Amino acid sequence: MTIISNIFDFIFNIFDWFEAKWSKFKAWFVENQRRNLLIIFSIFFSIAALVTIIVSIIPRPSNLPSTPLNTPVTFGTLNKSATLTQSDFNPKNGVLLLHFQILDGTQADKSFVDINKISFTAITDHGGDKVTGSYIPTSTNTVVVQFENLSHNFNAVTVTAHDKSVNTATVEAPSSISSSSSSQKKFDKSSEAQSGKFTINRDKVTYDNSLTTSAQSTLEIQEYRSKITDEKSIIKKNEKAIIQYQKAITQQEDSIKNYERQQADSPNADIKTNVENSRNAITQIRTQIGEAEQNISRSKSQIIEYQHTIEKLESGNNTLPKAIKM
Repeated sequence: MTIISNIFDFIFNIFDWFEAKWSKFKAWFVENQRRNLLIIFSIFFSIAALVTIIVSIIPRPSNLPSTPLNTPVTFGTLNKSATLTQSDFNPKNGVLLLHFQILDGTQADKSFVDINKISFTAITDHGGDKVTGSYIPTSTNTVVVQFENLSHNFNAVTVTAHDKSVNTATVEAPSSISSSSSSQKKFDKSSEAQSGKFTINRDKVTYDNSLTTSAQSTLEIQEYRSKITDEKSIIKKNEKAIIQYQKAITQQEDSIKNYERQQADSPNADIKTNVENSRNAITQIRTQIGEAEQNISRSKSQIIEYQHTIEKLESGNNTLPKAIKM
């Protein structure tokens, strides 16, 4: 009981000490109330002012979400789409390279786009006074948007793809004023819905301190070398697929032999059906092998074509439109 009593006495003494300190503080605060309130107000005012200055001076990513890489964004009214495939930034010299792939859903060969009919515009947020931009065609369906002297603390850049091709479905030939107004409203809504806008926030780019501005021919050669790498990857995947298909044929042939042995011992209609199913599966697999071989042949032809294009570029023969300032 003595120990418990001592514990309670200790607790009560602590409470008494806190109460005495609180009473003393309260008396002091009341005596210096005006000065203390002024100090508290000054502290809150200073914090608010500091936060305001930080928010207004220090750049930060925009409130809009960044457009994800490898996500097609439609633009125009002719079923074209643009995809941001790569975004690299060097904060030391302010070079930002945005790689875009353009696809035309209305063409049989979707990898070819009339690049003369594609244009880009851009807006920078806290990009700096010296920033410049241009868009550079690098192949029949790729474009690099290049910024120079971009502030290392830029908030974001907004790039918009435009299709200058004429869509006859949107050409207005009204029979009356009322039909003219109605068709124009529909066209405006359609254009707004397919604006092809990309938002690239500073915190989503890939930082590369070795990145520099490049001539159009250099970017084109890099693009075609990248295409060759992609085609080689397709060839390897199809070669691996053919190996797996051949293993699958061997498995089906083994199954047929097994079924035939069973049928020799005891004829059964189900076994005959299984044999036919395995033979049909082999036929289907051989068709898949043929398709994979066609993919390999197509990729090899593309590689030869890309290599010839690189040779032309290295000799100074460039057929693409020149880089255009934004």
